[in-house]
Amino acid sequence: MSLKNILAPGVISERNAVAEILLCVLFWGASFAAMKVSVARVEPLLAVWLRMALGLFLIVPAASYRDELRRPFRDEAVPLLALAFLGIVFHQNIQFLGMRSAGVANSNWMIAATPAAVAVLGVVFLKERVNAAAILGLLFAGTGVLLVVGLGTKGFEIFATGGTGDLLIAISAVNWAVFQIMSRGLLRECPPTFAILWLNIFAFLIQSLAVFIFWPQDFWGLLHVPMRDWYVILFLGCVCSGLCYILWYDGLSALTAARVSAFQFIQPVVGVIVAYFFMGERFTPYIYAGGAMILIGVWLINNAKD
Repeated sequence: MSLKNILAPGVISERNAVAEILLCVLFWGASFAAMKVSVARVEPLLAVWLRMALGLFLIVPAASYRDELRRPFRDEAVPLLALAFLGIVFHQNIQFLGMRSAGVANSNWMIAATPAAVAVLGVVFLKERVNAAAILGLLFAGTGVLLVVGLGTKGFEIFATGGTGDLLIAISAVNWAVFQIMSRGLLRECPPTFAILWLNIFAFLIQSLAVFIFWPQDFWGLLHVPMRDWYVILFLGCVCSGLCYILWYDGLSALTAARVSAFQFIQPVVGVIVAYFFMGERFTPYIYAGGAMILIGVWLINNAKD
């Protein structure tokens, strides 16, 4: 399946939605390592601002290509503004700030809380049904995530670590679950690319105001950032924000929040692999057992019948 077919306008099929969500979580699996590298050189406030700006370079043409490039109506603007702050501005700022001290493996481990939170919120607020097979899948995959990310690279040493950074990443995981649930209502009224376009425009404007008010001391230091670090920022902006937000909203418009969230069990596996090759973390036998449990859990959830 080509990128052109994935981004084609029209109703998103279930098959395409699954493919887009899977591609999205693969890229996001590497995002924590990329954030860790970027905040070592760039102030988090600026790193987030750059990520938003670069993301718009892809989102705007995608909205135009799908004929969803228009101004929001008055009744659309308020929820879009609120979700932009919650799901992009607040979410990205606490993640970048948290990655100053949090570990890559620890951060991916926190993602394990998101699918469970989405499933619970989906049942309570969206009246989505979760049967026994789906619950079993969540438990199976969740246990696998604990094995892979909790013990996969550092063994039981990981439980001796902690701090403000890990707490911020944990908050971001719960916040992302709330954002997904709230976004489902918006997607019933707005096309997905239109929604993500204005979410990012509003988020960029809010972040630009924050940069103007606080004016980080190293703003002009961006001129001296090595090219290798710019590649990381480009990856975060163009791929993890620009492309992935489009893919994620497509999937969320065609699949239930609980089912979409189940794919996030794969993300920590990717994150641990990236951490191993780029951050020097090691594997243990837990990663193989946990990885198998994650795949089985995702299969159970996506094949569960109401």
